[in-house]
Amino acid sequence: MTSSAAPASTSASAPAPASASPSPARSTRSICPRSSTAVLAYPMHGQRKLLGEGYRTRDGHLIEWLGSRLAEQGGVTVVSRPEPPLPRRSARGTVAAGTRSVEPRAWRVPHLRDRRRWWPDSVASYPVVPGFLDSTPALVWNPFVATAPTRADPFGGRRRVVLDLLDDWTQHYAFRSVRTQVREAYAAAFARADVVTANGAGTAELARRFGRDDVVLLPNGCDPERYDPSSAAEGRTTVGYVGKIGRRLDLEGILATVRRHPTAHFVFAGPVLDAEYRAPLQGAANVTLLGDVHYDDVPALLRTFDVGWVPHHVGEREVGGDVIKTYEYRAAGLPVLSTPVCGASSRGLDGVVVAPLAEHADRLAALVGDGPRVPRLRPSIPAEATWQHKADVVLSALGLR
Repeated sequence: MTSSAAPASTSASAPAPASASPSPARSTRSICPRSSTAVLAYPMHGQRKLLGEGYRTRDGHLIEWLGSRLAEQGGVTVVSRPEPPLPRRSARGTVAAGTRSVEPRAWRVPHLRDRRRWWPDSVASYPVVPGFLDSTPALVWNPFVATAPTRADPFGGRRRVVLDLLDDWTQHYAFRSVRTQVREAYAAAFARADVVTANGAGTAELARRFGRDDVVLLPNGCDPERYDPSSAAEGRTTVGYVGKIGRRLDLEGILATVRRHPTAHFVFAGPVLDAEYRAPLQGAANVTLLGDVHYDDVPALLRTFDVGWVPHHVGEREVGGDVIKTYEYRAAGLPVLSTPVCGASSRGLDGVVVAPLAEHADRLAALVGDGPRVPRLRPSIPAEATWQHKADVVLSALGLR
């Protein structure tokens, strides 16, 4: 087990502003877990998404590890975001060991023209936390739960609460229509969290803007043991990207690089979030869109790549968080070509070429050389860059180490 010092316990240094919305007045359903639950976890979305995609997000990885660590003490109760009363598709995957799921339903229909309004609209349907869990610590990723009804709000009671930051939702383009509510939720959460951890420099700055100068920087990581660094690549040089396909990616820069390397094969594995990306990428003869790939299948997919690519926008469209795929590419032995997104040069990883996207065509040519295969680079993942280590830090912050 990797050891680490616990972040210092603090109280919030900035109260919620007077403009913050009061907690909704209703919530009647109870979590009702077994009494020995060790941690309450409030992920960004919930159990259905974790199973449907695999535990590939930061909250998913930490829930997996905490469930394993705490199984004998009662495990982790995962309280999903309330979902509307719509038909549910079956989800592939196995529930992480040591975890238990609570999946509340909200008896209202989402706003048809603005799906993002569901984030603030759904908080009234979070389940009540029973009194016997009043001292059970909570790990929160969704800041909106800080505005849930009093008895459903995990920031209440005598429990210790860790707020772990994913992206900066005040900057994220997807939350533009509910930005006022996002700020109110953050204000309430920052004011009451005992410990705030951030996955990158951008989210750490978010915490400081809300008065949390005590924020603990805890970048993302990977599970190196999941990956086989041997190559199964065949045919043309394969440049691969795994992740969501949308405005976080620099489409013009991607297409310019693709045109400069007509004999290479560019593979994008992930859901297309913004429709304007689909046609240009599909129209490129040397680009393949695989669609979403379940996390269980990602290690085998990475073996078929020669280079791992991170063609993200820098600056305006950054969302503050660290890039998990960079760690996973390297765990699979791939050389990585990344734009200089925040933190790209400070992860403690070797084998990562960081350059503006306008230079990626030339950098790729240098990596390929006589090709078509690009030699694997032996993975060298520091212990501090593993999810095991991150989970130990969070356990300490929760007061459970």
